[in-house]
Amino acid sequence: MRILHYINSLKAGNLLSDYILQLTSEQKEYAEVKTLTSTDDFQKVAEKENPDIIHIHACWDYLAAKRAQWAVKKGYAVVLSTHWGLNEPIRSNEQRIRKFIKQMMYQQKTVHQVDAMLVTNEKERQMALTLGWQKRIDVIPNSLLNSSISASEMAEQTILYYNKVLDTRYQVAMSSMENDAVYSLLHVGLARETTHNLLPSDQLLNLRSLNPAQWRRILLYSDDENIREIIDDAISRLQLNAPNIETSTIQRFALVLPKERNPLNQKKIVGTKPLTRQRLNDNINSDETIVRTIAIMLANAHQLDRKQTLSMRHLADLYTMIKYNDYDEDRLAEVLRHMRIYRFSRRIIQLLVDKLHLEEGFRPFSPLADNGLKAIIKRNFKQRY
Repeated sequence: MRILHYINSLKAGNLLSDYILQLTSEQKEYAEVKTLTSTDDFQKVAEKENPDIIHIHACWDYLAAKRAQWAVKKGYAVVLSTHWGLNEPIRSNEQRIRKFIKQMMYQQKTVHQVDAMLVTNEKERQMALTLGWQKRIDVIPNSLLNSSISASEMAEQTILYYNKVLDTRYQVAMSSMENDAVYSLLHVGLARETTHNLLPSDQLLNLRSLNPAQWRRILLYSDDENIREIIDDAISRLQLNAPNIETSTIQRFALVLPKERNPLNQKKIVGTKPLTRQRLNDNINSDETIVRTIAIMLANAHQLDRKQTLSMRHLADLYTMIKYNDYDEDRLAEVLRHMRIYRFSRRIIQLLVDKLHLEEGFRPFSPLADNGLKAIIKRNFKQRY
């Protein structure tokens, strides 16, 4: 692990400086560590070192805030320690008006944008949480002020905390190879065919080339998208040498916007869409059971899309229903047009083609790849942590 600390300045006899020096000295037992101050070329060093974690130690400082925001924009994992700077007495009593202006200009934005905060006791954590700017705040005591923890223990706990941050944002590190592996595994895990040629040789080679770190990210993604049992089944069917990783034991922060865990309702259109329900009922026959079920699932997927909680599991359920049932495809298209969700449904078919390898003979109508599809992907399937 490569760690880059930033502090405005290091001063002999200063408590914060002593804390940084002690922390970084002990962290060098576990990682590559560098410390920068305001006189260093922060951007140049960051781009050269490409750190896994950037830890900013500052509050109410414009230069520190700009550097933190730059690092966030560049995609680095950024941790912020304000060292009591956000506490009520400091905000209200020390240059109150100037701090309010700084809050509006950059401080609140900086706290909100970083991956997480690290504080040194529970009181500081509660005060920071009260502001509502950042929910991901952990506590690791300062060994200079708390005799219950040694310097080496403080450093070790901080490394574990950094790993928690990195495991929370694992999707940033996922490569196209790993994403392709997820899609291939889903295709195999959902297959009802008994043939051994479920995947072309290049996709099989991709799966057999994955290293443990890549498998770890794939399994974390599978948990978040509620497709773990499908992925596990595919691993078993393909007899892949995947590591046995118990992802439930991996420490992570809660996702900002977790996916909907419940399956797509197949019986009724949920939510506040009475017109959609009415249009379905007006244009469906009682004996068109499968067409009705698929239409209901697509309508419910449409609502989840708007909530940004549509998951790979929902796509998998649609894939299974569409591929492995007999129904009148023209009637399905007609019903969806009456429901005003036909274009959305075509985009979903495109997702099933791209992400689950839905074959041409099983597509009920032509898929649609347009800006609307890009919007669905952005809302639901871009990096989210």
